[in-house]
Amino acid sequence: MKIDYERARTVFGRLLEAYTQKEYPFNQPEATPPQVPENLPRKLQTGTREHALFLFALCYWMRGGIKSHTATRQLAQLYDASPSIFLPESVSSLTSAQLAVDFRGVGLGFNADEIADAWLDNLRKLAEKWTGDPRNLFAGITTYEEACERIQNRRGNGFRGFQEKMVSMLTYFFMDAGIVDRWHFPIPVDFHVLRTVFAHEIVTAEPGEANGNGFYTKPILAAVRELFRNYCVDYGVDPLRLCDAVWLYSGLACNQHPGNQSNVGGRHGRKTDLWPVARWTSAQTRTYERTCGACPVAATCRWCIPSAEYYIRGRLVLREERDSPPQGNLFSISY
Repeated sequence: MKIDYERARTVFGRLLEAYTQKEYPFNQPEATPPQVPENLPRKLQTGTREHALFLFALCYWMRGGIKSHTATRQLAQLYDASPSIFLPESVSSLTSAQLAVDFRGVGLGFNADEIADAWLDNLRKLAEKWTGDPRNLFAGITTYEEACERIQNRRGNGFRGFQEKMVSMLTYFFMDAGIVDRWHFPIPVDFHVLRTVFAHEIVTAEPGEANGNGFYTKPILAAVRELFRNYCVDYGVDPLRLCDAVWLYSGLACNQHPGNQSNVGGRHGRKTDLWPVARWTSAQTRTYERTCGACPVAATCRWCIPSAEYYIRGRLVLREERDSPPQGNLFSISY
C-alpha cells in the first residue's frame, strides 16, 4: 500500500475550498450533513442529554443501507412520537421485538432486529456505567485513542455496533453539536471516504493486499484514518469541515457517473449478481457534463468504484478506469 501525501493535500484542499465557497457539488440543496437542525426532532434542544441520546441512536443507521438524511428524518419522527424509548431509564419497559416494530413503522426497517438488540444493551450500559448520559463518555477525553477505549466494542468494553468508524461518527456528531470540545480525530472512514482516496489514487494497493472484501481491510482502514488525522494536524484543518466536504462529495457527485452505477439481479445477499449499466445514453452524457464536467477535482479522478459492490456485497473494488462520453455524443447534445 502506498499513500500519495502530495495528492492528498491537493485533493482535500480543493474539496475544502469548493465546500467553503459553495461550488459544485456543494451548491446543491442536499449538500448538508444529516444532523442539521431541520432534520432533527422538533422540540429537541441543542446540547442537552436528550440531544446527545438522539445522536447516539442515530449512529446505528450510519452504516449504510439507508441514506443518512432519510435515516435522520425518520428517526426524528420516531422521537417525536415516542421520546421515552431513547431514555436509559425506560429500558426496563422496552422489548427488542417492539422496538423493531417501531423502527419499521417509520421506515427504518434495515437491520431493525439487530439494532433493537443493540439499542437495549447500550441503553443498559449507559444507565449502569455513565449515569444515563452519553455526554459523560467524553469527559476528560482529548484523543481519539481514549475515545476508542471507552466506546469501541472490544474486550467486553464499549457499545454494541461501535467500532472505529462509529467512534469517529459519534465524535463528529457531538463536536458539531458543541457537546464535546474540539480535538483532532480521524473522520469516519466509510465507503464515500474510501472511494475518494482510491479513485484519486491517494491510496493505492496491490491486488495481493485485498481479501474477500476487496480493499476493505483493517490495515487499509487504519492507514486511511491516520492519513486524515495527520492531514488535519499538519495543515490546521477542522476535521468537522473536512468530514463534511469528503463525505458529501462522493454521494453528491461520484454516484452520477454510470461507471459507478450497477444493475442488480435477484437478491441473494453477498452473492447477488451485479453488472455495470450500459452507456453512453444522451441522458447520461448530459448528466456527465453537469457532474464530472464540473467537478473541482476531476483531473485526478481515475477509477470507478461502484457503491452496490460495497452495500450489497460488502466489498470495495476498483471496477474500471473512469471514462467520458464519446466526443460525438458531446457535440450532439442540445439543451
